[in-house]
Amino acid sequence: MKRYLILAASLSVLGFASAQAQVFPSPTHDNSASITQTGNLNDARINQAVNNIYNGQGNAEIIQSNSRGIATITQTNATSAVAGGFDNTASIDQRRNRDTATIDQIHDYAATRDNRATIVQAAANANATIQQRGDSNTASIRQVNGSVTPTASIQQNGIFNVANVRQEGTNGLVTVLQGEYSDEPGQTQQTTGSRVNVLNQGLNADIFVSQVGFTHTADIKEAGANGSITVSMDGDRNDVLVTQNSTDGIIEITSFGDSFSNDVTVTQELTDAGSTARVTQSGSFGTAIITQRDDQAGGGGNLAEVTQTGVGVTLADILSTITQNGGLNEASVTQAGDYAQSGILQTGVGHTATVSQ
Repeated sequence: MKRYLILAASLSVLGFASAQAQVFPSPTHDNSASITQTGNLNDARINQAVNNIYNGQGNAEIIQSNSRGIATITQTNATSAVAGGFDNTASIDQRRNRDTATIDQIHDYAATRDNRATIVQAAANANATIQQRGDSNTASIRQVNGSVTPTASIQQNGIFNVANVRQEGTNGLVTVLQGEYSDEPGQTQQTTGSRVNVLNQGLNADIFVSQVGFTHTADIKEAGANGSITVSMDGDRNDVLVTQNSTDGIIEITSFGDSFSNDVTVTQELTDAGSTARVTQSGSFGTAIITQRDDQAGGGGNLAEVTQTGVGVTLADILSTITQNGGLNEASVTQAGDYAQSGILQTGVGHTATVSQ
């Protein structure tokens, strides 16, 4: 096994330009490190953080082309050492089986600065984790080219963060948590204005998204059979869009506590059969729209359930709309609040619809 530990900065021979020898921290506040490994069972680690607390701007890259590699990048900035553009960039590229990649990035100094983390894995049994805290961060995980049992995890806390996950293959697991990540020292900020984008194109996918905070958006698309999608919202003015083009899918979306004005849109289509969609909203001014559509004939046996217990102050503040076609579908709506409105449209045969207000 080969093992590398790089603390802060490397020389230009590793692939990045450098104007001077290494010191801690770099006077230019621009640390650069690159590791390339071609054999099996390699372990590569880049740590761009003085005493794991703060350091200058970091640029890190790890490339592993064989099996069972471990790659870890850590970049931490508790304060901004220079004015102007100041950020961290980290990327990990792994091309064989049973690889593990981890990127940790923290900065707590300005909303105009950012961290950028990218993990690309084209292998079976791949495991990728990105954790970010700060402002204007972007995390991207791509697990492609026939991945088997891929696992992708992103945790973010801060303002205006973006989490992107693209997964191909079977038995994939995706977990995105926004507003729950904390790793001292430093400050954990209120998460605001973040976005999740998930595209899964494999069978038996399991996708979980949790958004704690305000004005978030989660856009989830899943195109394989037997997919499970769970979204949890705890905060105000959050929006979830889920599209599941498959059969036997399960979608569960929940707004907790006193959450205010959250929207939900669920679409299950392309000969949708045997799918379930559940929406639970306990906060005020909730909206849920569910569509279970049979585009090619032969679909049906779907279940749509909406439970809304929030409070409204004017017409349709609590709104549920369900559309189903095909055969033997079931729709159930329970609304235990003022100014609730429910609309169910079913076309086909053998359907059941129940509304309780």
